[in-house]
Amino acid sequence: MLKIFFYALLYYCLTVQTAHPVVEIAFTPSKVCEEKIIELINNSQSSIDVAVYSINNQQIIDALYRARQRDVSIRILTDKLQASGKYSKVEEMHSNGLNIRVHTKNKIEHNKFAVFDGKSASTGSFNWTNAATSKNSENCLFLINEPDYAKIYQQRFEELWEMNTETKSEQWFEKRRIRNELNN
Repeated sequence: MLKIFFYALLYYCLTVQTAHPVVEIAFTPSKVCEEKIIELINNSQSSIDVAVYSINNQQIIDALYRARQRDVSIRILTDKLQASGKYSKVEEMHSNGLNIRVHTKNKIEHNKFAVFDGKSASTGSFNWTNAATSKNSENCLFLINEPDYAKIYQQRFEELWEMNTETKSEQWFEKRRIRNELNN
């Protein structure tokens, strides 16, 4: 009996993959997109790269802070006009040490995708905002354990990150800081 168990266990270990590819689709208004993004952030072990037009969803931001505390490398590229908006959390995130850049090359940075550990990705119309979760009609596509697709998004992120330099982004943040000080 022990021999049969051993061979069954060996067969299982040799034939079953630990990470099966999954594609998930979700729509808002609902918490599904937000919760899945938070799950992907929480499960990330090495890197999270985000290109998102607008970000102010505190639950997602808190998940990013927790990931940073776990030493997950985080890079965020966002739109500078949206970053200067009334509800934006971009300056706060930057002040709190998240590696965040505002775009400097294209008219707007309208992407909404993220790559998690180089093997999963999220994309769609969903901005990482409260309105996208609770008020807007948005969509999310999650490519879980799909490294071939994640690689395509990762390559695009690297292109965007390089063309939107740290120097110009930091200049933007400095101008915003000075403007805020003068207005207070």
